[in-house]
Amino acid sequence: MVLRELRELAGMTQDVLGEKIGVTRQTIAVWESGDRKPSIEQLGRLAKALGVSLSIFIEGEAGAEPALLFRADMPSALSQDLRFILTQRVQDYAAIEQIVGAEPVLPESRKVSEQTRDAIDTHAERIRNWLGVENGPLGDVLALLEDRGIKIIQFPLPHQVSGFSAYTEELGGVIIVNAEHVSERQYFTAIHELVHLIYHRVEYRRPTAATVRGKDPREKFADAVAGAVILPRSVIKEELGFYQHRWIPEPVLQYIKQRYYVSMKAVLFRAEQAGIISPRQRGQQMGKLIEKYGKNDEGARLDRPKTPSRLERLVFQALAAENISTSRAAEILGRPIMEIRNDLLKWIDGEAFA
Repeated sequence: MVLRELRELAGMTQDVLGEKIGVTRQTIAVWESGDRKPSIEQLGRLAKALGVSLSIFIEGEAGAEPALLFRADMPSALSQDLRFILTQRVQDYAAIEQIVGAEPVLPESRKVSEQTRDAIDTHAERIRNWLGVENGPLGDVLALLEDRGIKIIQFPLPHQVSGFSAYTEELGGVIIVNAEHVSERQYFTAIHELVHLIYHRVEYRRPTAATVRGKDPREKFADAVAGAVILPRSVIKEELGFYQHRWIPEPVLQYIKQRYYVSMKAVLFRAEQAGIISPRQRGQQMGKLIEKYGKNDEGARLDRPKTPSRLERLVFQALAAENISTSRAAEILGRPIMEIRNDLLKWIDGEAFA
């Protein structure tokens, strides 16, 4: 079905549909005439407004498997429509990289040899070396991964879904994190997915079987290594050694959370893994936190630094060199044209704009 037929079936005028998705009646008319095509983001908004599947608009492409190889802890959340949207986002990102001469990056694939505590620490140390950091706080993990060339896509997902990862040899590594989650959860998810990209790469070439998070050994491995990357054993022992076999006060947990950009629950897990507290004490302390704040909250949240993402920097670099149009930049970043124009002036003048 064409757009006009879908709109008429929904009983909407061009004005009403345009208002619902944030464009003018004239834009809807141009799309319906076929003189111009909506972006993938606009197609998504059209599908939502009309109550139809995105695949209706992309029938010629939706039947084909996207170029990206995906892996998901919760495969049922990675629908065909979502694959297509994320693939389009990544292809746009890759196009900008090519324009400005930035190389895509894919970390070296490794096999999981052992999963002992010492082995987990070794795996984590290799990842920290690849990231170019020592034992100090990682800071903004998303920015750190982007600086290494990993494509980070923040996208609103169902709350129970933390994120996905994907890759191709040509496009490099991609990590998608839930834009609705708090920063510390996004940071942990990003490292968790990086572990999958490195140690479970073979699984991206075949459909991932449904797993129950927390019981599947691959997820336990990724969680353990991610925790050790963010909080190495030497760090956790230095910070919490005084509390060996003792109750760790919440202010101490809050301090480590703020310093190392990690949730208090993750701190407790690492304290248990480092032998500082017992599994029973970890469970008791986590129970107290959940009782006080709820399952998905911890009180004070981390504020992510308001700096331009790597994609924003590349887009404005290309825009300033007149290698892409303002409308194309707005389409890739999903922002209004006037906002892009104003930020371009700030970019040229060397001012902060994020």
